[in-house]
Amino acid sequence: MGPEQASELQRQYARRAGPIGLTVEELDFEHFPAKNGFPGIPVKAWIRFPNCAELVNGEVFAWTAKAAEVTWKDGPVTYRTWVWSSAVTRREDLNKANLGERTNRDSNNK
Repeated sequence: MGPEQASELQRQYARRAGPIGLTVEELDFEHFPAKNGFPGIPVKAWIRFPNCAELVNGEVFAWTAKAAEVTWKDGPVTYRTWVWSSAVTRREDLNKANLGERTNRDSNNK
């Protein structure tokens, strides 16, 4: 087994252990209330796992001033994981600011 195969195998096992999201203490909903929006915002987000991180395609339906809840799929399983907003970028334009500086997408259609 080569180094690339070993690295891929490590990522597969890490993903099976499940993603590591933010804690209730880190989210601090009392001081940073969550907002919800539909439809979801298409994003790329860094999701942490034990011993690795992975950039996933997902959607955001909930966020705070400093974090976003990313909904994403790994095969048939759908996950919802809270991450810092700096770990998230919109898929429409990856050069835009992070989700914490979200703008109303409908205002661009006028």
